[in-house]
Amino acid sequence: MPDTNNNISDINHIPTGLPGGFFIYRADEKEEILFAEENVIKLFGCETITELREFTGNSFQGMVHPDDLDKIQNEIKSQTMTSEKRHDYVRYRIVTKQGDTRYIEDFGHLLHGEHGLSYFYVFIVDIDKNEYLNRSRNSFAETQIFSMNQNSDRLTGLYNMATFYRKVQDIISDDSQRTADKFTFVHLDIANFKIFNERYGFQRGDDLLCRIAYTIRSLFGDISIAARFSNDHFVIFTAAHNVTELVEKLHDSILNIIEGTRVEIRAGIYELEDSCKEVGLACDRARLACNTVKHRYDIIYNIYDVKLYEKLRKQQYVVDYVDDAVEKEYIKVYYQPVIRVKTGEICGYEALARWIDPKVGFLSPADFIETLEKFHLIHKIDAFIVKKVCEGYCTLRDMGEPLVPVSINLSRLDFELCNIVEIVENYRRLYDVPRNMLDIEVTESALNERSDHLKNECRKFRDNGYQIWIDDFGSGYSSLNTLMEYDFDVLKLDMEFLRTYDHNPKTGNLLNYIVYAAVEMGIQPLTEGVETQEHYEFLKGIGCEKAQGYFFGKPLPMEETRRQTREKGLAWEQV
Repeated sequence: MPDTNNNISDINHIPTGLPGGFFIYRADEKEEILFAEENVIKLFGCETITELREFTGNSFQGMVHPDDLDKIQNEIKSQTMTSEKRHDYVRYRIVTKQGDTRYIEDFGHLLHGEHGLSYFYVFIVDIDKNEYLNRSRNSFAETQIFSMNQNSDRLTGLYNMATFYRKVQDIISDDSQRTADKFTFVHLDIANFKIFNERYGFQRGDDLLCRIAYTIRSLFGDISIAARFSNDHFVIFTAAHNVTELVEKLHDSILNIIEGTRVEIRAGIYELEDSCKEVGLACDRARLACNTVKHRYDIIYNIYDVKLYEKLRKQQYVVDYVDDAVEKEYIKVYYQPVIRVKTGEICGYEALARWIDPKVGFLSPADFIETLEKFHLIHKIDAFIVKKVCEGYCTLRDMGEPLVPVSINLSRLDFELCNIVEIVENYRRLYDVPRNMLDIEVTESALNERSDHLKNECRKFRDNGYQIWIDDFGSGYSSLNTLMEYDFDVLKLDMEFLRTYDHNPKTGNLLNYIVYAAVEMGIQPLTEGVETQEHYEFLKGIGCEKAQGYFFGKPLPMEETRRQTREKGLAWEQV
């Protein structure tokens, strides 16, 4: 009896009529078909290898349905080139020479030969026909591949989040390893990745993610564990000692990874502390550090430290307790006097929010305003300030005190998050405050956003009889178009002008021109930041209408600022 096991090496004895077969193609840009046995040839409706090559353009790319090609190319790349595996498992469609569509299961292995040449050895199966003939589905090999895929991100080949957590937790729970090595977590985020997808399409986006994954593995090497957590977020756990240097190299490598486009990444770095035993907590700290530079273009990474922790803790406290602070009136109104330059009399006040908390003490606006705007909670504070200003006016009126208008700062978000015009009107009516005793301040940066809604809401205020003030004019990217597009009553010049007045002679000339232009347009100019008699005299000389600054008084509770006013011999003008 002949030895059939030996005869199988003879190509003429490969079984035929099977719903699958074997082929080889070169792992390069052209992906040339080097070999295909008869079952594969028949699967495509061809009779010879020559006919198959002509039909497919002699390329693996021509074997795959064009609608599936980009997707499976990325999957194959991620499973064989950017991961620890060198094999792939993918499913796709083919179209036979007769025009029939078939569904294919592809098991491939990447082999590297001499002279730098690489090849894919691939076994494919006609899924529908094979599963019809074989009721026992999910072979052991297929099950193994499925299991390995469950540990990896299908697109990039890096670990997925669950596997990363499991593997890293095992390491940091081992005291002997923690003693021997210093570990660091790095959280990576691609800047404006959504815009990239919208501009170039999801296929280019997937390709970018795969290239970044490959670059991460190349730079951080075997002493690191890398994962793609979601979308454009990658996390690296590493024992490398030059982490910041590696992050900078990674940034530079990725910057021009796509021809014709700059790709920016931002990173958060957390050096594992002895007290941190949970991988989730460590990942969160790296992510929080990354979030602090996410919208910065001058810094590519930030390192989590005690200072950052305190800042984030304070932010979280503000978010958690803002409702409590409003309800229990930990939010206080401080008033800073506004002076009529010509007469030296107080012609108004600016209402400013302060947070005096029984647990954490005094919180300045820098501690909570930005946070509340970031989390879209600022309207809660601003509405409360409107109420307290109206309530304070009522109290002073009942006491027979001199009364002057109070200006209230409104955030751009107030106009989006609530009906701020209605809120102001309701409190004004409740406390019987004349409209000419409330002025509305809106920052110039908010007006520069060209929001039709904001413009309409400002017009409502003005039509109702309120004065509109532009705050912080001259800070940031000022635009003279604002002066033309909005109707307002007071132009409030940023304090930065007077800060530079003492050492920059150009500042005086510039202020002179702005004040003159405002007066010519029928707008009252007000300059902030008056700190010296020289500043005050200068403003008198150029005809500035109003002034505000520490020279006249710091922001204080109403009782204190009025006492200070009397001590200085200042008076209130008659309204």
